[in-house]
Parts: sequence; C-alpha cells; structure tokens
Amino acid sequence: MGASVGIGGLIIGMTMLVVFSMVVASIDAKVDSSLQTIDSANEALPAFTIDDATLWEGAVVDVLIGSGGSGYTNGNLVSSTGNGGFAATFAVDGSGAIISVAITSHGNYSSAPTIVVQGQTPTSSATFVSSIGNYIHTNVTNTGSQITPLREIWIFSDGDNPTNLGSIYSAGSNNPHWYSGETLHVQWAESGQLPVSRVAISVKGVSMASTLA
Repeated sequence: MGASVGIGGLIIGMTMLVVFSMVVASIDAKVDSSLQTIDSANEALPAFTIDDATLWEGAVVDVLIGSGGSGYTNGNLVSSTGNGGFAATFAVDGSGAIISVAITSHGNYSSAPTIVVQGQTPTSSATFVSSIGNYIHTNVTNTGSQITPLREIWIFSDGDNPTNLGSIYSAGSNNPHWYSGETLHVQWAESGQLPVSRVAISVKGVSMASTLA
C-alpha cells in the first residue's frame, strides 16, 4: 500500500513538473513576442525623398555584339553619334575578342546610336547593334536613420511594372543596402505602354510618388 502511494505521488509530481515546464515555456514565448512587438513599435519608419524622375524614350536598352574583333583589352564603349550619354564596359577573351557588354548609362537618343570602342587600336574591329526603348531614371535619397536592404524596396510606374531594387543592383553589388544619407541613381526599363506619368517607391509600407518629367 505504501509503495503504491509512493509511486502514485511520484507520477503526480512528474506530471506537475511537466505542466510547470509547459507553463514556463508558454510564458517565455509570450514575453519574447511582446518584446518583439515593443521593438517593432520603437523602430523608426523609413524616410526618403524622390529627388527627380525622368522618362527617357530613346534610351539604349540593348547592345548586341555583331563581331567581337580581336586585339582588344577590357575597356569602354561609347556612342559616336549624338551626345545622348550612352556608356558601357566590355570584357574580352584570350584573343582580345569582345565577348560581353554591360551598359552603365543608357543615355537618350532620337534614333539608335552607333556604338564604338573608346581609345583602343585593335587587330580587327568589333561591330555592335544597338536598340532603343523606354527607361525611367530617378534619384532617391534615404533621409531616415534606417539601413534598408535593397530587396525590401519596390518601384512602380503608374502603379504597374513592379520592380525590386535588389534585382537592379544585384549584379556586382557587394553591399546591397540603402544607407542613411545615401542617394541612389535608379534606371530601369519601362515595359508598359506609354504614356507613363508617375513613378512610385515603396519601402516597408511607406510609399511616395513623383511625376515624371
């Protein structure tokens, strides 16, 4: 009889310990959740400005390599026609043939410009074919105190064509964040139909719009 009572008491005691542990775990979880809610409430909202926004309808959207030539070293491409502001870099293979082009400034032209290599004398010349289209250019400044990952920033044109800023800056970016006081020059293709009149930026639920010039 005494042994049964002892075993019964032991079982009840262990059960109480399990229940107590569950209660403590539940309290800890609620405390953690409350602290996260407090931290979130104390976190400053993003603050930023759209400094300017322009639609360029004659931007160079693509440069195809017609012939890679030979005898080049990695360098730059420019336009030999007009002063639209196009610029690009290129890479070469072992023979000095141009194998890839990266546009750094899309420029703005009334017709597709002639693209040439800047400042090199090759063994044989490369040729290129350019095409123009619509590009939106805007400068945005982080005026708040937050450092925001670029993947949390979205850009829209007339409420459509959602573009993630992280996708624009991902190539070659070692630090994909928007720092306090930093101004970003954003340029991206407008794939929708013209006319487009406004550009909007959304950062963690805070949105701002500007009329395109």
